[in-house]
Amino acid sequence: MTQIPIQANHIVGDVAHQHAEALEVMQRMGINHCCGAQLTLAEAAAAAGVPLQALLEALNRLQPASA
Repeated sequence: MTQIPIQANHIVGDVAHQHAEALEVMQRMGINHCCGAQLTLAEAAAAAGVPLQALLEALNRLQPASA
């Protein structure tokens, strides 16, 4: 099954729940999962001053969480 790439319009909280290591990546990049869980990745990256492309590339290297 092909994994759908993580995109700028995906929600921070959804990505954190679907990918086991996403929370760590986002925290390392300054994305606040607690207060920003309902933001899109684009909004969260802008708020944290993180290049969106760098965030998306880091997240898309992750493996999906085990079901």
